[in-house]
Amino acid sequence: MEQVRTPGPDLAELALLVCAELEPELDVSTELLRLDAFADQLRTQGVTRRDPPLDVAGAMSAHLGHRLGFHGDTDDYHDPANALLTRVLDRRRGLPITLSILWIGVAQRLGVPAFGIGLPGHFVTGIGPPDQAVVVDPFARGTLLDRDDLDDLVQHVTAGQAHFHPAMIRPSPAPAVVRRLLDNLTRDFLAGGDVEDALWTIELKQILPRASPDDDRTRGDLLLRLGRYLDAARAFEDYVARAQGAGDRDEVATMARRARAKLN
Repeated sequence: MEQVRTPGPDLAELALLVCAELEPELDVSTELLRLDAFADQLRTQGVTRRDPPLDVAGAMSAHLGHRLGFHGDTDDYHDPANALLTRVLDRRRGLPITLSILWIGVAQRLGVPAFGIGLPGHFVTGIGPPDQAVVVDPFARGTLLDRDDLDDLVQHVTAGQAHFHPAMIRPSPAPAVVRRLLDNLTRDFLAGGDVEDALWTIELKQILPRASPDDDRTRGDLLLRLGRYLDAARAFEDYVARAQGAGDRDEVATMARRARAKLN
């Protein structure tokens, strides 16, 4: 996961390294060949890096979204498989962010600039340089989105609490994309009662740049549920040390003491 700190990392590779935490035997290089194959298929259809972004986006939508059938999972949105790129490649359905990572990976293998856009409540993809990008929604098989579409989308996914603004169309940094991907996994593993897998998602977030002290508290909570009292106490103590000014520091310090008391 050190790759996240390098300039211009391959988001698809980072997403597969996340999968390797769950599947240690995973051959990341072999999985990446699947994206290479998708790019090669588009090349055979005449797509090149010199094509206008609108043409590239249309070709990708036709191939990835319709011919190959990659789309959003609306039936079981919170299935953790939707946030695991290997499963998305197998099942051809997933979350907005994992499908966007797939699209970005294929575009980049064509030599076409592409980037993730973290809208409130949804994740979409920009095809082309940021100042000329065409915005597509891989969750909807690559539907092109104009400004009105983006405003409708943002209002829909936030229940009217937010509106689209052009400033939202900016590349999401790789660490932010990985964190958002892991946030989905944390949420969905916990919803299914899978504390052990939720724990590794937190631990991966802790090695990302600008890790949040909140991860220490969440990690402590999970370790406590697993009966790992000393580790839980240390995680709570790390939170107290790092979360200067937080209103719950005294509460968490008490939790640390109680966790240590369970060791006696």
